[in-house]
Formats: sequence, C-alpha cells, structure tokens
Amino acid sequence: MTRLLARSGLRRPASLLALAAAFTAAVPALAATSPADEATPEAASARIRPVAGVLVTSTAGKSNGIFKNPDGSTVTGSLGGRYEAFAGAEFPVDPNGLAVRLTAGLHVSATMTTSNGGSERFTRIPLEATLWYPLNDKLRIGGGARYSLRARFSGAGGKTSDHLSPMPSLVLGVGYQLLPHLLLDGRYVYERFEQYGGADVEASHWGLGLTAIY
Repeated sequence: MTRLLARSGLRRPASLLALAAAFTAAVPALAATSPADEATPEAASARIRPVAGVLVTSTAGKSNGIFKNPDGSTVTGSLGGRYEAFAGAEFPVDPNGLAVRLTAGLHVSATMTTSNGGSERFTRIPLEATLWYPLNDKLRIGGGARYSLRARFSGAGGKTSDHLSPMPSLVLGVGYQLLPHLLLDGRYVYERFEQYGGADVEASHWGLGLTAIY
C-alpha cells in the first residue's frame, strides 16, 4: 500500500511538469503571426502613398514671347520654366501597380529681361492628375492632364496687361526606381496660355528630376 501511494505521488509532479512543458512550447506558436495576418504584396500596394519631387525643366521648341507690363515696358523670355517642385499622393487602382497620382506644385521660369533693364520671372501653380502603369519592378510610364493656377509675372509684370489664361495641358512621363522610395522621373508637358487679344503663348517643356514616394 505504501508503494502504491508513493507511485501516485510521483506521477502527479511528472504530469504537472509535462503540462508545463507543453504550455511553454505552445506560447511562442500562439504569439507568432499567422499567415493570414502577414501583409501581402497586394495589401502593401493597396494604400495611399505620399509623393514629393523636384524637377529641372527646359523649353521644348520655340516658346519665347514678348509681354507688355502696365508701366509700358516689355519683357521677353520663355514660359517653359526652369524649376518645379510638387507634392501630393498616389491612389492605388489595381493590385498590378496601376495608380492615380494627384499633385500640386510651384513652377518658376528662368529670369526674363525687360526693356528697361530689369528682370522678371513667370510663376504658376500647376495641378496635375496622372495615371501610372508599371512595366516591370523598376520602370513605369504615365500620362494625364495639367492645369495651372495663378499664372503671373513678378516685378513690374505682376499685373501684366496681357491677361494670360491657362489652358488644359497634356503630361507624359516615365519613372525609373533608383531606390525603394526614390524615382528618377522624366516628362514632357504640352502647355499653352491664352493671351487676351492675341495668339496663344507656348509654354511646353521637358523635365527631369527626382520623386520620393512612401
């Protein structure tokens, strides 16, 4: 009888030790992320991504114009621009990487000379909506529309009598991924402004720059 009690007393601690070992082994498995909880590539690409970039722009074709200031002086130069900065966001359209990019920016022309020896710049705030499609893991192409607000000259041309009005423009672009969050962007913009009482003014330009996307 004494031997049976001893054996029963030994079995109980052994059972508790086995249960504790099983529980210890189960905790890491329960804490681990299940496959269903892991982010898939489709889920990662299905979020809105902030973007920001800078471009150096150059005149495309012959786009020099002559504009008359309120003080009677004239300014001569290109509206094609020199520098542009923008920010916005990309919105996913399809899991294959198709996305819509909406941005607003500031585009500043090169210095333009005036007939009285001064200098001016032409600025505008371009709003763009473009659609981007990935050709592979690195390269993608895009296209869309652009419309410029607050087109005006600095200096004496701040209230130019030419009354330049923006017109809807065409944007074509290509992007190459340099780093996970950095793109090398090239573009062509067909842009014109309507001049009151005169012909349209050419402002088309090429652009090359860097875009950060997160």
